[in-house]
Amino acid sequence: MKRTLFYSVMVSIVILLLAGCATKDKQDFHLVLPPPPEEPRLYFVNVLKGEVDYVDDSALDTFIGEEAPSVGKNLFKPYGVAAHKDIVYVTDTARGVVFVIDDNRSEVRFLGDKPSGKLALPVSVAIGSDNTVYVSDAKINKVFGYNKNGKLVFAIGDSGEFGRPTGIAINQELNRLYVVDTSKHNIKVFDLKDGKRLFEFGKRGIKDGEFNYPTNVAIDRRNNNVVIVDTQNFRVQTFDKDGNFISKFGKIGDRPGMFARPKGIGIDSDGHIYIADSAFNNIQIFDSNGTMLLFFGNAGFGLGNFYLPAGLYIDEQDKLYAVGSYSGRVQVFQYMNDAWKENNPKKYQKLKQLQEE
Repeated sequence: MKRTLFYSVMVSIVILLLAGCATKDKQDFHLVLPPPPEEPRLYFVNVLKGEVDYVDDSALDTFIGEEAPSVGKNLFKPYGVAAHKDIVYVTDTARGVVFVIDDNRSEVRFLGDKPSGKLALPVSVAIGSDNTVYVSDAKINKVFGYNKNGKLVFAIGDSGEFGRPTGIAINQELNRLYVVDTSKHNIKVFDLKDGKRLFEFGKRGIKDGEFNYPTNVAIDRRNNNVVIVDTQNFRVQTFDKDGNFISKFGKIGDRPGMFARPKGIGIDSDGHIYIADSAFNNIQIFDSNGTMLLFFGNAGFGLGNFYLPAGLYIDEQDKLYAVGSYSGRVQVFQYMNDAWKENNPKKYQKLKQLQEE
């Protein structure tokens, strides 16, 4: 994507509300951005809250997003998110479990709720190439791995090894697990074949390659680069697969392109970097050089708005999953790259028409 496709000014979100009611699986609400005359690049797909996703509800409630979560299988205080083949995994720090929202079966189940591998404070989640689900626990100070049946099959974290493991990401090609250790201000890298630590990089500081309470991490699938949210240095740093510093961008401030409380991170197939800021209640999108292209969102429950946004994830089909901790939901968006437009010409033209109305 070139700079001309997104632009770094305040964007008015285009929300087109069509008449009639909507079911959970067939939304009649359309959010397309940026607004014309720019080409549409991102559109709203769905919102996930848990069990409530699979019961009939009014279109107004879906739009406003103000259903109070029940004690059942609905998100309460979500943080991390990952997805694989229409199954979405969401950590819930208040409930102490990972929600498995399975759209194929229209059901919700849990990971980490059994005595063996029981979670206490799950923060981030990642999916391995063998479908193992990895979860960092910032209270137990371990990273656990579960198979598709929820059985514990993997655990790393010797006594004192982690200070506070938070963000995790997997390099599928190298079979490596990258773990952000927030309180030790570094990144630890493990071999997923045997769980052995390969190396670590970073220490507390403000220089290139140093951190101050880092929180989240994402892998650029194009080149295996590792991109870290250096939260209390109010910046994002990029490293190669072996932890060698490459570049950085960002600083503290309240203007577009700056950060106040950066948290979640995702990277799409074109290398754009998405950063959730829980102070601004928005998502900012940058190119790989750190130039801001677009930001969207404000505090609120409407589509495209957030309350305490946290984890982000972008899957291999360029779907963006954005967690709102306070609103207890995950919003799903689709990034429309050139390949998507070629494969979905009718859908693209429809969205473009809706955007221009």
